[in-house]
Amino acid sequence: LVGIGIYVFGSILCALAPSIELLVAGRIVEALGGVAGVVLARAIIRDVYDRNQAASALGYVTMVMVVAPMLAPAAGGILEDQVGWRAAFWLMAGIGAALFALAFMRLNETNLNERSKPRFGALVGSFAILLRQPAFIAFTCAMSFASATFFTFLGAAPYVAINLMGNTPTEYGFAFVSISIAFMSGNFTSARLAQRLGTMPLILTGSLLCMVGVLVMAWFIFFGPLSTVTLFGSMMIITYANGTLMPAAIASAVSVRPDLAGAASGLAGSAQFGVAGIATYVVALLADGTAEPMIWQIGVFSVLSIAATFWARAISNRQAGAASPP
Repeated sequence: LVGIGIYVFGSILCALAPSIELLVAGRIVEALGGVAGVVLARAIIRDVYDRNQAASALGYVTMVMVVAPMLAPAAGGILEDQVGWRAAFWLMAGIGAALFALAFMRLNETNLNERSKPRFGALVGSFAILLRQPAFIAFTCAMSFASATFFTFLGAAPYVAINLMGNTPTEYGFAFVSISIAFMSGNFTSARLAQRLGTMPLILTGSLLCMVGVLVMAWFIFFGPLSTVTLFGSMMIITYANGTLMPAAIASAVSVRPDLAGAASGLAGSAQFGVAGIATYVVALLADGTAEPMIWQIGVFSVLSIAATFWARAISNRQAGAASPP
């Protein structure tokens, strides 16, 4: 509830911002509050489900979470073209206020363990325990690097689609809907198959399929034809792979130490969005008037995600062997 309240306050700051500096400050406030939903939703799911059930539930929940990003670029483009950019932040503030009321009335506590007064030292201690778990690091790296492929595209695609290819903000927004549909489809795949196959096969399949999408996009960028259809079509493969991998990797990361699910969700989420932030900044620095820096960076993060996935699989196989009776 505190997080949602901070998010609403940040949205209002953005809507009223008289300068770019205050707009950025308002966005930081929004992020400080809004991230509570991402972190705590994962912890809540792990509170009530085991590892494979959590992966399935995360798949369905993430499908719902993707609806907003799917509609947001189109809605934002229309609002900017028709009303002005401030309207988007007033809309966000209104949605946040409605969400606050809904959570207050309907969201019950799921952490039923005996809780003591939170202490910063205990939180740091939980992080230290998790960072000594190779499996947690491997799963977190797999999801963070896979997520970075998407955020690299997110950072570069407006420039490529609008500046280089001549699309309007509204056209770009509607094209982006295809990316969200692909991610939702991957989430649905993960939700349907997680309990039957387990999390590791889904993570492995997602990381390898991501590389397939990278190769398809690279072909169109280097050899053509590069168009809105080929750019977003190849990104749909990458995003579908992300949607398949992400719920399974998140569930695996927070299941390494179920008693530390909240800390694991926060730490893994920090790594995920920290790497994503670096990815968007670096791809902007590398911009050279072509789409080539974007595909090179997506390719590097895809390779890193595959490497982390095989590391996680090796750890899982080793732990399974150690746990089996002689």
